[in-house]
Amino acid sequence: MKIQIVSCCLEEGNLSFPLGALSIQTAIQHHRTLKSHECSLGAYTLEDDPVEAAERSAGSEATHIGCSIYLWNRSWFDQFSQRLKELAPSVILFAGGTEVTANPQSFDFGLYDFLTLGEGEQSTTLALCQLLDGKKPQGPGIVAKGDELSYAFPEDLSTLDSVLLSGSAASFMKPGASVLWEMTRGCPFNCAFCFESKGIRSVRHFSYDRIDEELEYLLANQVEEVFVLDPTFNMDKGRTVQMLSLLVQKAQDIHFIFELRAELLDEELADLFSQLNCSLQIGLQSSSPTVLKAINRRFDQALFLKKIDLLNRRGIVFGLDLIIGLPHDSFPIFCNSLDFTVGCKPSNIDIFALSLLPGTSLADNAGKFGIKHQEDSPYTVISTPTYPEGDIAKALKLKDACDLLYTKGEASMWIHTFCEAAQCTPSTLFSHFATYTDFLTQRRGTDPAEMDIYELQEQFVRDLLKKLKRERYLPPLLSFMELHQGVAFLRDTGENPVISISYELDEIAKLDTMHIEKFLAKHPNQSRQTLGIVEHEDGSIGFIEQKL
Repeated sequence: MKIQIVSCCLEEGNLSFPLGALSIQTAIQHHRTLKSHECSLGAYTLEDDPVEAAERSAGSEATHIGCSIYLWNRSWFDQFSQRLKELAPSVILFAGGTEVTANPQSFDFGLYDFLTLGEGEQSTTLALCQLLDGKKPQGPGIVAKGDELSYAFPEDLSTLDSVLLSGSAASFMKPGASVLWEMTRGCPFNCAFCFESKGIRSVRHFSYDRIDEELEYLLANQVEEVFVLDPTFNMDKGRTVQMLSLLVQKAQDIHFIFELRAELLDEELADLFSQLNCSLQIGLQSSSPTVLKAINRRFDQALFLKKIDLLNRRGIVFGLDLIIGLPHDSFPIFCNSLDFTVGCKPSNIDIFALSLLPGTSLADNAGKFGIKHQEDSPYTVISTPTYPEGDIAKALKLKDACDLLYTKGEASMWIHTFCEAAQCTPSTLFSHFATYTDFLTQRRGTDPAEMDIYELQEQFVRDLLKKLKRERYLPPLLSFMELHQGVAFLRDTGENPVISISYELDEIAKLDTMHIEKFLAKHPNQSRQTLGIVEHEDGSIGFIEQKL
């Protein structure tokens, strides 16, 4: 038996660590029966040709080939498996992953000999051992043609060998690498759109000692960024404090990304996050209680804002997620959610069209809610009774505008002042920006995404305020923008920019909290300043006046 596990990640970089495939490879290489059999990893990205990948696998003389299939790579693996079986029809082909677990009925058992549903370390090794003995693969989480569906989720995570400590991931451990890391599996919540919605996967933790050892391994290999995969990192207050204390003590040189619930934050947790090099991602999804109730979530706006304030007061970087097309959602509700989200001042806003993931309770109830969606991966919403297809398209235009103007442009600290100057909401501002970028694309043949983002922002601000006949707000607004753009440039590049502003530094900084109308009344006279921006050894920002 010669085994190959094939992965296909989104892209090179921080999204190219194939944890799922590595987990299966590690389980095989450390299994008492299978460890004497060769098991290799074929690692690809969506940019690679699946036909060429299949040809390489067919030429590898592997007898058993496993595919790690997710929502984003389903089409790639459909092409891979088809070509592989044409070239090597005798190969035993199997598959696992979230797409397989969610939608096993969509897989062709003329191509695949068996599937593993759930977390596949134990079910995959069981199936391969049975094949070695000349038996049909069967058991919890193993599905072959004609079998009833079953799922496997290892109850005791201590029985699973570590991808990191085993050395399986060694080829990915380069200085500056980005890594996916598990501390916990499962989630106690049952959001209807999520794979966890049916509660078939219990919450299980990897031990503190194992996490400590893995952290030492990451530090020794000079890993730069770690995305912690726990669905809700702060679900257990005591354990969260324990894990954060460990990271604060040992891992100041690594940037961590966590997904969490804002409502579960408190002063102690916020203090710990503030001592760590990290960013947080929070799934708001919508600010409408009616919409959130339909997906088994509760929302208390005042509580949410109170918890977000814990982060903003400490300068903790965080992002918020929104979903387009949930039950009872509509374009006006989405605009309200977007306005609320911008008001929270997240560093980034990630907006997604709803995917009706097979196996989730929302997908099961799509008919009840009148949701029309794509039948094949990625199962994206097309329309709902309250969200016509045209309105979905309008929302996606706002998403693109927000991605470019707000998130890429790092506009969180000054966009509220722009809204004041333009006398409009953030969602209206994004609509204006979408119109402006369409003009650049269609009339001037310019791709806005390829422009210098700061130059694009300034051009748009000047153009809009001129059209609105509100040019008098330009000097303070552009100065405030340049101040924050300069700081962002320093943080992003490490280079020391020089900025030019129309007011004294301590005056223009007042726009953080002062309405621009009041600012103009208090500061009618301009005073041009040119400042260099530097970062001190303690991480603080300094400004040095430039004599011209």
